[in-house]
Formats: sequence, structure tokens, C-alpha cells
Amino acid sequence: MRRSISPTRLLPLAALAAMLLPGLPAMAQMGRGPMTPNAPAASSAAPPPALPGLATRNAPPAIPPDANFNNLGPTEALFDSINRGDLASARDAVSRGADLNGHNVLGLTPLESAVDQGRNAIAFFLLSARGAVPSSAPPPPPLPGAEGPATAGRAAP
Repeated sequence: MRRSISPTRLLPLAALAAMLLPGLPAMAQMGRGPMTPNAPAASSAAPPPALPGLATRNAPPAIPPDANFNNLGPTEALFDSINRGDLASARDAVSRGADLNGHNVLGLTPLESAVDQGRNAIAFFLLSARGAVPSSAPPPPPLPGAEGPATAGRAAP
């Protein structure tokens, strides 16, 4: 005959186990002392470079211009200097008035062409050379009686 254990007899045993177990450390941690990391602090080591190959890489030399380079207009000279990777020629073309919003035969602007060909120095130069985007709408007329920057500080007649 099988005898069943009543829940009232198990209650004191469960209460005793609940009181003793949380105070004991796990068997894997017995006698080890406080937990400390084995590796030295990461803050003392210098972080690795973001792009390791680019730290010592020099830009390739620019391809020399063709004989008819001086006959090109400023925008065409800008695209030619981007194709050759010549930053000095690109600066010269922009200073001569190259259109930074112009398009080449592929439909690319100078900035898009520089990015497409991986000419990072020229792309950064073109980003710094472009001005604020002009607004297509004219500025609103000043309100009558409103004091604008042109009339500020003047005494009324």
C-alpha cells in the first residue's frame, strides 16, 4: 500500500530549504573570493584604428594633363581634374568659375563624380567650396511700418 505525503508535512521542509539556500553561494563559486576580471583595463590600451590600411596609405600621384588641357572651360577642366585625381587642378578650375552643379556626359555633378571615383580629397574640397543652396523664391518684401535691418537704428524723420 502506498502512503501519500500530505502537503502540511512538506511545508516546514520547504520553508527550511527556502531560508538556507539563498544564503549559500553556488558550488562553482565556493572558495574563489570576489569576482575580478582577468584582462587588464581596456582604457589603458589605445583603441585600434578605424581603417587600419588607410593610416599609412598615400594618395596615388595625379595623372598629368593632356596637351589641350588649357583649352578646356572651367567646368570641363574640373571634371578632367577629377578624372585624373589632381586636387590642384580642381582648385584652379573652381577658382576660374567652374559650375559645381554642372553635369558631365554621364549626368553626374562634380561632387558625385569625385565620390564615384573615390577621389576623397577632391570630394571634401568640393563640399567645402559649395556655398549655401540658393532659394528659388525671392525674399518676401518688407512689411510696411516694420523696422528691418536696413532701417534699424535710424531715427524717424
